[in-house]
Amino acid sequence: KTVGVIGSSSMVGSRYCEQASNDFDLVKADLSGQILVDITDAESTDEFFKKHQFANAILFSAFTDVDAAEKQRGDKSNTCWRVNVNGVENVVAACLKYQRGLIFISTSFVFDGTAGPYAEDSPFGPDLEKVSWYGITKIEAENIIKSQLSQYLIIRIAYPYRAGFEGKDDFAKRILRNYHQGSLPPMFFNQALTPTFVDDLAPAIKLLITENQSQIFHLASPQITTPYEFALYLIEVFGGDARAVQKGSIVDFLKRSGATPRTVNGALSVKRISRLGFHPTGWRQGIKIIHGQSGGRLI
Repeated sequence: KTVGVIGSSSMVGSRYCEQASNDFDLVKADLSGQILVDITDAESTDEFFKKHQFANAILFSAFTDVDAAEKQRGDKSNTCWRVNVNGVENVVAACLKYQRGLIFISTSFVFDGTAGPYAEDSPFGPDLEKVSWYGITKIEAENIIKSQLSQYLIIRIAYPYRAGFEGKDDFAKRILRNYHQGSLPPMFFNQALTPTFVDDLAPAIKLLITENQSQIFHLASPQITTPYEFALYLIEVFGGDARAVQKGSIVDFLKRSGATPRTVNGALSVKRISRLGFHPTGWRQGIKIIHGQSGGRLI
């Protein structure tokens, strides 16, 4: 089976490609590299689908800088909306035209974080003022996919982390980098989250394609943690001094004027994918695995 991978050099997409190349023939496309595709350009997107044969496309390309996105709030002509919404419209149009399935990577940020852990069919928001602009663009994208395609998978992830990526920092790497630079901010002790171990995506997607599933799935740690607890364990496992980790309150943080909306309890429930027999990696286990994979040096 052949899979078209859009955003193959991204932090999540590149790891997917490393792992999935044993199971699928991958047509890897990105803004740079051998096969070019710009999802904000309808022609470029159509051309990619026309030239390459694959049963399913996986869309990793996205604007994911939550703070930068917030500065664009309400501006549909700016990059975040153009990539996350117009880009998805172009990909969906091509999927319809060439009869391809779509696997879309979404986020826990579609929820306002007042009532987690969330199931796949929990309503978006509901308080959109508490949802970041990034989250709003992903809600819009999910709605486009669900209303227009019959063959789709939406996989929501949260605070992804992995070993061995030279590009942008992920959840774990950012904490370790700040720790080593002596600039670790206070970590929230009262924010519930379920980080996604990126290595879970390839086997989960393989299972969902094989099972011919067409719905929404959450892929995240079955155990809930907090940034404070995660940072303590991460720094300890990587041989640092956990005393450097200070406690902070997300409630106080959100009271600051101009603070980007963050989910206080945006944890994801993974019961649906677990019922299919796939058990996502817990956050403690994931930290141990990336320690082993990186030889104890994540940064």
